[in-house]
Amino acid sequence: MASQEIVCTVCGAKNEPNATRCTSCGARIDPLDSREYSAEEMHQRRYQQDSFSWKWTGIAFGIFVVLQGIALVLLPMGISSYDPQGLPGLLISAGVWFVGGIVVGRASPGKTFLEPAVAAALAVIPTLLYLNHIADVYELSPLANIVGGLIGVMVTLLGSFIGEKLQMGK
Repeated sequence: MASQEIVCTVCGAKNEPNATRCTSCGARIDPLDSREYSAEEMHQRRYQQDSFSWKWTGIAFGIFVVLQGIALVLLPMGISSYDPQGLPGLLISAGVWFVGGIVVGRASPGKTFLEPAVAAALAVIPTLLYLNHIADVYELSPLANIVGGLIGVMVTLLGSFIGEKLQMGK
């Protein structure tokens, strides 16, 4: 029943779903659910995210971990000349996050721009720790790690935006 109550934007009092005036302060109440957007407002809102889903953050994080495991751990085991240390490893990771952002943006229902970016921000820490752990020739400075991690999060956001555009086009 509490979800059907309308909260007054002026005083914060809870009102009945069919109330037109606040029972506490008398302010006019417009039910948010019944509001319809004009075509122009809908066009302006087309890229606005309505909610945040930890489920899709977890899915994006899982995709990033699997792809990172393949790109940074398994491929060097099978290809002796493939050595993702330092900046190349960071660029490979950013590419993985970009692709993962596209996949999540395309597959998730609704608009999910932030979930892949948050997942990438969470994936940055273990990725940088691993890249610094395997570094024997190409060590990155702490500033390069921070900047590279931030760039990775930004390209993930760009990837999720592209994925959402692909989803809207279907």
